[in-house]
Amino acid sequence: MTASTIDATGNAATWLWPRLIDAGAQPTARAALRAASVIEWRYYAVLSPAFHGIVGLALVNPQRRFGLIAESGLLVIVAGVLDRPTPPASAATAPDTPQLTPPPAFCWMHLFPTETCSFDAGAPGSVTAGDADCCIAVAHDGPAVADIELEAGAGLLLRLSHVGLAGSALAPAHGQDFPGALGSGWLGAHWSVDCPSPVAASDGSLTLGEQLLWTLAEGPGSTPGYATAALRRRVAAGHNHWSWRSATGYYEHSYGIRPLPLHGWDFLFVPDADAGQAVVLQTYRGSRALRYLDVCWRQAGEHCHQRFGAAGLDLTWAERVRDPVLGVRRPRLRRIEAAANGLRLSLTNRVLYHLPLLRRERAAVRHFFISEEIGVADWRLTDSRGTVLASAQGQPCGGELAHRRWRAPRAR
Repeated sequence: MTASTIDATGNAATWLWPRLIDAGAQPTARAALRAASVIEWRYYAVLSPAFHGIVGLALVNPQRRFGLIAESGLLVIVAGVLDRPTPPASAATAPDTPQLTPPPAFCWMHLFPTETCSFDAGAPGSVTAGDADCCIAVAHDGPAVADIELEAGAGLLLRLSHVGLAGSALAPAHGQDFPGALGSGWLGAHWSVDCPSPVAASDGSLTLGEQLLWTLAEGPGSTPGYATAALRRRVAAGHNHWSWRSATGYYEHSYGIRPLPLHGWDFLFVPDADAGQAVVLQTYRGSRALRYLDVCWRQAGEHCHQRFGAAGLDLTWAERVRDPVLGVRRPRLRRIEAAANGLRLSLTNRVLYHLPLLRRERAAVRHFFISEEIGVADWRLTDSRGTVLASAQGQPCGGELAHRRWRAPRAR
């Protein structure tokens, strides 16, 4: 990584995967497993009433190792809720049961072989890829500004503009304390989280065609992509275009060497572009270095930030429910307490909707799930005198729960 790829905040824009493999590594079993364990993702979130969801790019196993059990390439994911209902005024008083008629939702995925991709094309962080079914162009102007165009011939067109709030970038976090032989020992696993846009402004549009929906399952679990009955009815009635302006957004760039089924994380972000503030929770299973909470806010016209480390962070799943698709108990209500440097933060998060992100084509990920979460949060930051420095109530939020699972269907 060179100085030219890092901005004044220390955030790197460039794709890191070529630098994650030891230069000139011998073709040993360890080197092959390290290469297969390379993961790098860029995660752009939109929190608007029209579209509340994500555009995600995950580069996995780019050198195509262990092809019989592990996927390889650049996986693009678009998933979210459309025409999101007005959220509850408070997470604390939100109903503890989901709506009888959930809003339209969908999940679409496409895997580009690595050789079809051009990384850092034109500028650090940019990427282009294309095949017979789909093409994507991501143009970065520094770590926190991006434009995305995605088109699938079956009937998907997405345009997204993302501009991070100046002064809000979070310091990157690095973890090498993963336990076990495949952790920081023999494999030398490590992971970095870089969040140059904990709060951003997003403009964009999404168009879905009926032909695209025909290729998707009617619900999660059977295939990677799906579209709910409510969405199919909307599109069939001619309502197939959604757009947003000046919506709140979030962006994260994370990367490292860590076998995906061993990851596991509980991740929450609560950005508010209008107020210029955000709360971001990061926890990775087995790591203390990557268990922390960031809060950024404005005070007297200045940008302020506090990171609460693992020692001062308490995360409780106050309510959980058995999920028949995931085969696990997932949280519906989180409570977080954090304290450091005389500051205290209290947060309650109610999960309103969740979108399972499942891949079962390869054994390496069949027993692993990601649950994309959409909800609301209440939070309050106080100083040592009890003065409220920043707060939010009923704030739309996003996040993920990811973990291995024992029960999983085999690929057909």
